[in-house]
Amino acid sequence: MTKQAMVGLFAIVAIGLLFVVFYMLQNLGARTGYQLAIHFDSAAGLQSGYGVFFSGLQVGTVDRVILLPDDTVDVVVAIDRGIGIPRNSRFLIQAPLTGASSLVIVPPRGGPLPYPTFGPGIAPIADQPKGYNVATVQDLLEQGQGEIRRLDIILAELQQREPRMLASLQTTLSNASEMTRVLNASLSSAAENIAAMAATLNSTASLDAPMLNRMLEQVEDASVELHRSMTAIEGFATDPSLRANIIATTQNIAQTTHALEEITANLQSVTGNPATQQQMRETIANLDATLQRAASLLGRLGGRSHVYGVDTDATPAPVAVPQPQVSPHPLQRPERVAMGSALSGVAQALVALQLRIGELDSQHVCCSSPLFSADRGPQTDLNAILVPNGSTSVMLGANDIGHATTWNLAALHRVAPDLRVGGGFLYSRLGILGQYDVHGTGLEARFYDPRRPTLDLYGDVHVTPWAQLFIGERAINQPERRTDYGIQFQY
Repeated sequence: MTKQAMVGLFAIVAIGLLFVVFYMLQNLGARTGYQLAIHFDSAAGLQSGYGVFFSGLQVGTVDRVILLPDDTVDVVVAIDRGIGIPRNSRFLIQAPLTGASSLVIVPPRGGPLPYPTFGPGIAPIADQPKGYNVATVQDLLEQGQGEIRRLDIILAELQQREPRMLASLQTTLSNASEMTRVLNASLSSAAENIAAMAATLNSTASLDAPMLNRMLEQVEDASVELHRSMTAIEGFATDPSLRANIIATTQNIAQTTHALEEITANLQSVTGNPATQQQMRETIANLDATLQRAASLLGRLGGRSHVYGVDTDATPAPVAVPQPQVSPHPLQRPERVAMGSALSGVAQALVALQLRIGELDSQHVCCSSPLFSADRGPQTDLNAILVPNGSTSVMLGANDIGHATTWNLAALHRVAPDLRVGGGFLYSRLGILGQYDVHGTGLEARFYDPRRPTLDLYGDVHVTPWAQLFIGERAINQPERRTDYGIQFQY
């Protein structure tokens, strides 16, 4: 073999070895790692052999860039062995002003570890991760040019409107100056008025100071007396003996009512006997004769008598009337009416029932006290008044039956023909009350709850002897103040 042939063969072998080395360098990552395809809208200058960086470190190279029929690209990268790319990573093409572009992989942050990674191999386009192109300098320049054009338009409009704006500003300054002048004059006048008012108040305070002091002393005395009264009422309420007496009194009233019921039943059974009726008639006739004889005896001393069989114009003798064998009731109707009226009068003298149906207006402040709620009603109160026409009576009952029921137990004393005052338990709280009735109208005030003093005030008008309309204010001195109105029946 000639020397020229050896040189040519050596050159051919060297060139082949050079190609082999170049191929090995280009595909070293692919042979020692795995391939991954990312779908981009644009390659943005990315070429084969460019670096792939993950968290700032190069983990592979760009193998090839494939143009797709829809003018998007697939970038196939070769990732080094042992590097797992998380599925939630972001893929960005970084194109600096100078130098080569690169593909940057930004891993996810947060979440449980380890992250799921991509498997080896090129997935279909629908399953490939989506890559993003960062904004280039050209994009920034184009956007900046648009903003500059908008700024030119704004400056042109501002230049057109400048004369009118300056005129408006000048008018505004003139108006502000005039307003300042008027305000100064008003302040001067107000200062003079305030000085005059201060002088008047000073003189008034100097002249009326003794009267104000007396008024304050009276208010203080009234508050002290009210405190003493509340303390005394609280002492009564906590007195075990008083509580035992009230319970005993209530039991006695119940026993008396039961005894009256038995007496009424006995009266009904006795008066139902025809023989007993006849005996009662004869007894009444004998009593009438006795009374007339006494009147005749007194008449001899100067008076007049009306004894039948003795005096003229005397009451005729009673005539026995035969009773029918069958009758709906043994007594005649006038006698039954008289007996029923008498028993009804006795019952009304012993106890009166008071039924109160009310409605509350809407409430805007609620509810610092457990006695008040947003409920508007209708609210039903039922009270029993024992000995209602006596000088001293007792009220026992319940309020708002069926919702947030509270109880009443109070004693009332008549201090004047039209005025009654008393105290006890109102709305299950210690309290006092007063009632004033005259000519078919009346007023009622209730003051209760020592822990949180509350005042109720009502006015009423009688529409019938047993019914009256009322309207008033609940908790008139508290934020929960509400108007209460309705109708009240008393039997």
